[in-house]
Amino acid sequence: MTGEENYIEHALHVGEELTGLSLEQLGFEPRLEDLTEDQRNRLDAEDLEWISSITPEQRDQSLFQAKLLAGALWEASAVLIDQLFEDLDGLLKLDRIDRQDIANTFVLSGLPPRQADKYDVRFTQQFLVIAADMTGALSRGWTRPSCVAQELALRCLFDQVEVIQDLYDLDLPDGWRGMLEENMLEDTDSEMLYQNAMDGFEGDIGLNMQLGLAPMKIEDWFEPFNDASVPPYVR
Repeated sequence: MTGEENYIEHALHVGEELTGLSLEQLGFEPRLEDLTEDQRNRLDAEDLEWISSITPEQRDQSLFQAKLLAGALWEASAVLIDQLFEDLDGLLKLDRIDRQDIANTFVLSGLPPRQADKYDVRFTQQFLVIAADMTGALSRGWTRPSCVAQELALRCLFDQVEVIQDLYDLDLPDGWRGMLEENMLEDTDSEMLYQNAMDGFEGDIGLNMQLGLAPMKIEDWFEPFNDASVPPYVR
């Protein structure tokens, strides 16, 4: 058995622990008769036609891919936290932290680069805690991210899934990242923090109100969204 085959078996096994998301949310296409009455009532004619067109072979493949994606998410969540500890340990050894130091980290390098000069030890500790809180929801029951920092942590999680997918040549569902963003995020407004064309939008109160954005300044990243809560440590 090859290393890739061993990893696939491992991923399918650990994926069973990821109970916070349903297989349907991970890309499994159920049979119409397996849906609840409420789920069936929410389907339009196009949805019904699509479900009816799925062959048993396609459905089996979607089940395999959904279980594999669950395993990849589970593995990626552990790697993400482990690498954040590595990042923190590295920063603690430095007398001062500059942008190049952040560029050489595992996880912090994947955060919005415009703010890299503010990713100090305290920030890293807060981000580690908010990321750990996010990964816990993969087993206890998924809830939308509680703050901007947690949205960014979720993006880092997806980045790690991509690394695992490429490393082990995993057959994940087509468009899995966009599917998870739709199922796990309230919106993708925080993506604007990565766009050079939007440089400085965080301080434009009028634009933020017009677009209905949550406060995006780095000092607001750990502030909870309406009706959400964050661990006391990050406050």
